[in-house]
Amino acid sequence: MPRCTGLTADGVVKIVQVLYECKGNLNRLRLHVHEMLNTNDERRIDVDICPMCTNVRLVFDCTRDSCRKRDSRAQCRGCFFCVARCETCGGCIDLEELSETELACSDFLCMECWLLLPKCSTCNRPYCKRHENLKVNLSPTGQFTCHRCMEFSSTSCENLEESS
Repeated sequence: MPRCTGLTADGVVKIVQVLYECKGNLNRLRLHVHEMLNTNDERRIDVDICPMCTNVRLVFDCTRDSCRKRDSRAQCRGCFFCVARCETCGGCIDLEELSETELACSDFLCMECWLLLPKCSTCNRPYCKRHENLKVNLSPTGQFTCHRCMEFSSTSCENLEESS
């Protein structure tokens, strides 16, 4: 059940009961559908009890070497709601890093991945790979403006025209 974050133990039991009552008559069963998705995500994902919030969710193992070398019960093992993860590499992001790596989109990036991406020429925020289609190219050399800066500049121009 890839990307399912609302899975509970009671929900699994109810599904098994319904399948048993219907004698297992399923219209369609898609096994390993996550393998067919167009993704290059090498992160290990497992449905487990999150060690931080104790809910049954997708629990991510950190991809950072420094975290893997530490104790197997590292602080960065947890679900999406408990541990901020980099959209690009899947590594954990601490609170200091999270405040320094502001993006033009709503995803998170670690400092290493943030430094590699081109930035908006106005606000110096990059887009993650998933949202790079939202940027407005200014020149063929790669300069761009994010959608937030474009909205701000268009409303500023409208306000100037109204006041004149």
